[in-house]
Amino acid sequence: MNGRLGAQQWIKTVAFFALMWCVLGLQACSSPMQDTRAAQLDALTTPEPDAQRQRAMRRLALASAYFEQNQSDAALQEARAALQIDATYPQAFSLIGLIHQRANAPALAQQSFEQALQLASQPLATPADLAEVQHNYGWFLCQQDRFEPAQAQLTQAVSQAGYRQVGKSWMALGVCQLRAGQKTQARRSFDAALALEPANPVARYQLAVLDWQNGDAQRAQVTLSSLNSSPQASAESLWLGIQLTRALAQPQEQRRLAQQLNQSFPNSTQALALAQGKFQDQ
Repeated sequence: MNGRLGAQQWIKTVAFFALMWCVLGLQACSSPMQDTRAAQLDALTTPEPDAQRQRAMRRLALASAYFEQNQSDAALQEARAALQIDATYPQAFSLIGLIHQRANAPALAQQSFEQALQLASQPLATPADLAEVQHNYGWFLCQQDRFEPAQAQLTQAVSQAGYRQVGKSWMALGVCQLRAGQKTQARRSFDAALALEPANPVARYQLAVLDWQNGDAQRAQVTLSSLNSSPQASAESLWLGIQLTRALAQPQEQRRLAQQLNQSFPNSTQALALAQGKFQDQ
């Protein structure tokens, strides 16, 4: 492909990274032991005015932990328990939407996200709460190839006051724009994500891919090098780094990255391609 990555490969890579970043950080986590101690504390103290929401938050934190461990049934049970405590809790509906999305039940996910969005838009909800729901809903819509409403939700999320995951939503917006074939807009979104989170591996990798596709191997290498020198390096980023060193005639750096790929990801498809000499510039 004359030194360029195939579109199918990097879109699949995008989907993997984005799904990981879409969930982590948006929901608080707790352990079952922490939840038990919290329940004991509730029994020993006089409830505060917001005790109902606090109890619901603890159940949802447990649900989020189960979700991150791929235990969807337990996560769904705990999220529903949170709603039994507080039926107006938007993040509980949002997590249920994520659970249904993972289970490939888009109609149920849609209903849950819409309910979450409605509750998060009420006057008593905070803009940051609304942004979390918009982020999750926007990514769901993007996964359904509904790019225009997906980008609208993600664009609104990054504009909400007090939202602490703005970099993540810029990254998700860039991914969605890539999927829609909007490379110029995606570059702007990834740049915005990196301005807020310089170590964001998805944004850094995808900017390097865009530079590589534009034939600027040197710029791509500058963008990618810090990622491949960090614990967040992936088989995909190392493989791209190897392609760049070949294009830039840097055999010593190529050998170093090849060794890193083989040591860190020996069973990856990229390591197999390296062993077979199936470079993408051939």
